[in-house]
Amino acid sequence: MYDSEETTYLYVVSWKTSGDVVKVGRSNNPSRRFNDFLTAHHEELNVHCICDELIMSEANVHQRFRSAQITLEHHHYTKDLKDLVEMLNMSTKFKPYTIPRTQSQTGIIETCPLVDQLKATIAIPPLRISPMEKEVAILQAIGATVAESAAVLDLTESCIKSHRAGVLQKCFTPNNSSALVKLFAHDIISTRDLK
Repeated sequence: MYDSEETTYLYVVSWKTSGDVVKVGRSNNPSRRFNDFLTAHHEELNVHCICDELIMSEANVHQRFRSAQITLEHHHYTKDLKDLVEMLNMSTKFKPYTIPRTQSQTGIIETCPLVDQLKATIAIPPLRISPMEKEVAILQAIGATVAESAAVLDLTESCIKSHRAGVLQKCFTPNNSSALVKLFAHDIISTRDLK
């Protein structure tokens, strides 16, 4: 229903443990975008709102709620923002829902049956980063050397190098900077992780 090359949709989503923080974004295929989120995150996804950007644009929401803005697309879910979402849902008859997910024992993320059906529409393979690879990538993003990362995570330097190589391979790039950009773009690493 929400996949069109001609229509761009505003969406508001959050994750189970994100508290009062929501992500406000736009996509011409929210289902595919949500699949990316489920692949990158280990938590279920709460979809608060989807509506045509002709009704309300992402830029308008960011502008109106600038005081609640945390990062470019993340906002505190204030009463005023909740009221706007409720009004948009009433006008479009959208019903909020949750997309559950599971995590395998190996730490590689598995998705629910609905998302498995959506995978056929994705042209680029989703990033499947293990929890340890994420930790290594975060340390690399803040400038930690291999030795410093090994000390912090209590691993050998060769293990850190192996995890770094795994991240590059899974991001389909030989370049560390490009890999980090992809991890941010897929919401695997956020600015909150870098504090």
